[in-house]
Amino acid sequence: MSNRIIKLFALCFICFILFIGCKSKPYDMVSPTTGKIKIAVDENLKDIVDQEKQIFESIYKYAQIELQIVPEHTLINTLYSDSVRTAFLTRSLSQEEMLFFKQRNIYPRLIQFATGALAFIVSNQSPDTAYTYESFLSLLSNPAKGKHFIIENNKSGIASQLLQVIGKDTLPGNFYAKQNKNEIYQYIQLDHDAIGIIDYSDISDSDLSSNKQLFQTTNLLAITRPKDSVQHGYLRPYQYNLQDRLYPFTRDLYFVSTSGLNDVGMGFIAFVAGEIGQKIVLKSGLLPKYQSERWIELKSGAKPMIVK
Repeated sequence: MSNRIIKLFALCFICFILFIGCKSKPYDMVSPTTGKIKIAVDENLKDIVDQEKQIFESIYKYAQIELQIVPEHTLINTLYSDSVRTAFLTRSLSQEEMLFFKQRNIYPRLIQFATGALAFIVSNQSPDTAYTYESFLSLLSNPAKGKHFIIENNKSGIASQLLQVIGKDTLPGNFYAKQNKNEIYQYIQLDHDAIGIIDYSDISDSDLSSNKQLFQTTNLLAITRPKDSVQHGYLRPYQYNLQDRLYPFTRDLYFVSTSGLNDVGMGFIAFVAGEIGQKIVLKSGLLPKYQSERWIELKSGAKPMIVK
């Protein structure tokens, strides 16, 4: 066989290997920073998870995440049906849900990444902006009190948390569901006896112009802790009131994976729980689960300087 034929054969072989290599990368590879994945996200967490996704994908060019934004009830069903194996929730899995998976030899990985809260908003024309915890529970569970509560979806995580709080199987007749948050904001401007219920992450970023505009016409309700708790006055769901769960309607935010794989979904939550991801949570106005240390050097006559 001539040298020319050998060289031609070698060149074809190299081209074939390069072609196969190109076909198998980058999105087809499965690793914490490469690959494609569909992640279900509770509709109340859309904004914060979307922010994290954009930064993650800008850093890891071969990671591609598709967010499926759904109510909590739908999200749990998608996990049950195995149509998605990765999700962001406004709560942990219940004992019944954990048992469902364990009976199928699936052991979900749960990671808390932040603390959020329910927020109650009213028109700035409303005469009532502060309640004791007990009086507010009475308003929630008793339609005769004359207050209307407006939520975005009666199958949301907000609805399920409220049912636990008031100890009922269905929401009372003074609850109304709207199509989106803008309709909630519009409704409370028309009805000064109405109280909108949203996830605090929707309005927690005080730098957003939309939130600045919203608070020109609305107020956040302040609520005390239960009477058998240590009192801290009337509290709103600000970041510093989420620490130690001072605000009574605080809730923890979770990531869950049922895949059992060290895939891009696990890489994404490692990012969310890491330094950059937690700074995004902090900037959003929520409380990060993991906070990096900051060392501040103080010098006489000079401004404080962060040295670490």
